[in-house]
Amino acid sequence: MSSTYPQTQSAIIITEFGEADVLQYRSDMVVPSLDTGMVLVKIAYAGINPVDYKTRQGLGWGAQSIKDNQFAANQPAILGFDMAGEVVDSTVADFKPGDKVAALNFQGGCYAQYNTVDAQVLTKVPEAVDLKTAGALPCVGITAKQMIDFADIKPGEHVVMSAPAGGVGHLTLQMLVNAIEEKGIKITLTCSAEKYQKIGSFIDLSKLEGWIDYTKQEAFPELEADLLLDLVGGEAGKKALAVVKTGGRVVVLPSIWADELKKAGADKQLQVEGFIAKPNAQDLAAVLNQIAQGKLVLQIQDTYPLAKTADAHQALETGDSFGKIVLEM
Repeated sequence: MSSTYPQTQSAIIITEFGEADVLQYRSDMVVPSLDTGMVLVKIAYAGINPVDYKTRQGLGWGAQSIKDNQFAANQPAILGFDMAGEVVDSTVADFKPGDKVAALNFQGGCYAQYNTVDAQVLTKVPEAVDLKTAGALPCVGITAKQMIDFADIKPGEHVVMSAPAGGVGHLTLQMLVNAIEEKGIKITLTCSAEKYQKIGSFIDLSKLEGWIDYTKQEAFPELEADLLLDLVGGEAGKKALAVVKTGGRVVVLPSIWADELKKAGADKQLQVEGFIAKPNAQDLAAVLNQIAQGKLVLQIQDTYPLAKTADAHQALETGDSFGKIVLEM
């Protein structure tokens, strides 16, 4: 299979780690060539996630990969793990030019007009889902689904969750609310009054067990909850341990905080586990189908042109975003 496409493209690159000003817009980058098992996609939209700016800062596994590969070879790196667009060339029979596709691609390279993707992590986008939504979804959608699967919530359990208005949080919350009738679980949220009000735009707040305004309370109440889904970590995560019963469970999404929370919760014998999402085409397809069926709504706060990626990073780093920020190619 083959198709006609340019040899060069526009992309956002970094040649060093640092603040948002290290992001450079280039219009002369080479379109990557196809290897066996790969698909070349013309990207329409790419989601921005906290892992992106942390990688840009030189933190975490993404930055280590860039150090070991692109920077070690004195090559620039293209950030971005979320993407949706149209297949323009393919080495596998399952994907043909013209197919609308999306992926969580931990190889990076999504802040660009074209990217090659391993066919194993690529999935087709349902007709009912637009490419902007599909481009914003992969990281947060897969993370939310896999985190809930990992937490293995039992019928009737009381779950407390932090950061319910963020990219991962607002999808996780909807999945939890959808499980109320099925499993009879109870949900309590911790967030500011402003975020709580916004959450009411996509869920029925009356279905919640309760709400904790962490900005007003010095200490968290002892709720005897079965499970804390901590999407924040740090000192806020440590304070939130008060809501969990002795011997209860904690799943922390910024997995780097797992050891700290284990120490902080040792007196209550809390079972603390860090969680890391993994690219998975089947999980992404499942969440895309839930979007298509109207069971989930993905909130997109802002869309930026590729050339304004630095502005998009700065907006996300404020921590005030509601839902996702997306780049348009």
